[in-house]
Amino acid sequence: MKSFCISHVKDVDGVGAAALVMAAKGARPILSDYDTLIQDLGRVPKNADELVICDLGTDDTTRGEFVGKLKEIAKRTRVTYIDHHYLGKKEEREIRSSGVELVHDESECASMLAYLTFKEELPREAMDIALYGAVTDYMDGSPNAKRLMEMTDRQFILAEATLLSMALSNKEAGPGFPQKIASALSKMKQPHEIDDVVGLAVDQLAAMQELAKVAKEHGRKMGRLAYMDTTQRATGNVAKLLIGAFDVPVGVSMRRKGDWYEVSLRGTSGCRVHLGQTAGKVAKSLGGSGGGHALAAGCRVPVEKMPALLERLSELV
Repeated sequence: MKSFCISHVKDVDGVGAAALVMAAKGARPILSDYDTLIQDLGRVPKNADELVICDLGTDDTTRGEFVGKLKEIAKRTRVTYIDHHYLGKKEEREIRSSGVELVHDESECASMLAYLTFKEELPREAMDIALYGAVTDYMDGSPNAKRLMEMTDRQFILAEATLLSMALSNKEAGPGFPQKIASALSKMKQPHEIDDVVGLAVDQLAAMQELAKVAKEHGRKMGRLAYMDTTQRATGNVAKLLIGAFDVPVGVSMRRKGDWYEVSLRGTSGCRVHLGQTAGKVAKSLGGSGGGHALAAGCRVPVEKMPALLERLSELV
């Protein structure tokens, strides 16, 4: 059977979900990002028997096209969509009515949902991968994550998950590194057993220590948020550092990529809005796009619109 998996490329949850689908279905991975998802859907061969999409939410600017693509592919291919990002009731009905099997739960991470979906086809060790995603997505407080964590050693999971997260966020890791990780995890290798993971993780930990100092020195506070321009791949980590450095409920880090800024937002319980929905709406009004979770989100806007994005966010959060 020709099986394919499109999953998020940038974090442990997406890469872990891909690994689980690879292990369960023998799927060929296509690691993608929010702004390349539509394009990558076009890479699925017309004679594919099965497609599983994981950890890739959409926003108002792409949701219609995404649902249309799903409907088109579902006419010839069995499609399963596993995600935990916000999904409107209308879009949910459209996806289900098109014959797509939708596995959606905002309270669980994508790798946990993938594990639960394909549990009968996976070995016992696959549970660890689901927990790596839960820990690094800050969703290990969910009922399923709590239950599974009680069945293993918590310190082991935390250590391995941290190694994976730090290694994937190291900007010295090459573009093929996430796929290497997915392949190794699908064979049930532990993170510390995968070549280069430990070295990249240790280097990234040292870099994070220095980055915390940089965030304090070069970050700026604007109302209830702090922001900083960075060259780091792990913009989400920078956003978290800004929260601590300036004692604010929201951190915003941005990295320039051509004519666009890629922006990460992280929040604490003191944040007054759903960051994913808010970032998506504001970015769309400025000619960009975005989305995500209540306290972890991302967006992209034209370079010249970045000041306006910060000003609007500072008014809302």
